[in-house]
Amino acid sequence: MQIRSYNSLKTLTIILLLVFSNSISGQEKDTIVSPFRKGKWLTGLSGTINSSTIELRSTDETTTTNEYGINLTTGKFIKNRFLVGITIAANRSNNSGIVERTTENLFVGPLVSYYISKVERGSLFFQASPGYVRYRDNTRIEQTNGFLEELGEGGGFGTLLGVGYSYAFFDIVTFDIGLKTNLLWINIDQESIPINTTTSEDIFVNSISFSFGFNILVDQF
Repeated sequence: MQIRSYNSLKTLTIILLLVFSNSISGQEKDTIVSPFRKGKWLTGLSGTINSSTIELRSTDETTTTNEYGINLTTGKFIKNRFLVGITIAANRSNNSGIVERTTENLFVGPLVSYYISKVERGSLFFQASPGYVRYRDNTRIEQTNGFLEELGEGGGFGTLLGVGYSYAFFDIVTFDIGLKTNLLWINIDQESIPINTTTSEDIFVNSISFSFGFNILVDQF
């Protein structure tokens, strides 16, 4: 009986040690598999681009719109898959036709990103960034007796929201694709030429864009 009890206790001890060691190795594996690990720095550049043309067959009038943007991001993973940093985004839109319009905005603010998956090759992520935006608008309208030009400039509050997928190469470089929404609340002073009047306007801008870019992952910045 004592020998059986000793053997049973020995067997149970070995099983518990194996389970514990497997659990520890599994935890260590979880912490090192994901490329988005605590302590790493991420720096990346992404962009958006869009072009469209509208033609009115009845009048042969053509309107062309070109939109593009650049996004610079840098931050540190304060927890596994949880990034805190800063983002700078610049966007520009050009319309050509009877109405010519150029719109520009520059956004600066803190960034928070969360990567869902623990797998080695990549992860779905969500990100949000509130901050300050500077806005400029130039509209020129051709008329029979000349032209009307309106110049608007001002600043305000903005929020950038995004969702996408990040694919990792060799635990160093990631390629991101996703969708981003810009929500901007801006107060501008608008000047009209040639009548030389200035008015104050509150405007809201809502835009959605497809983005793509590369990021670099390093252990030290």
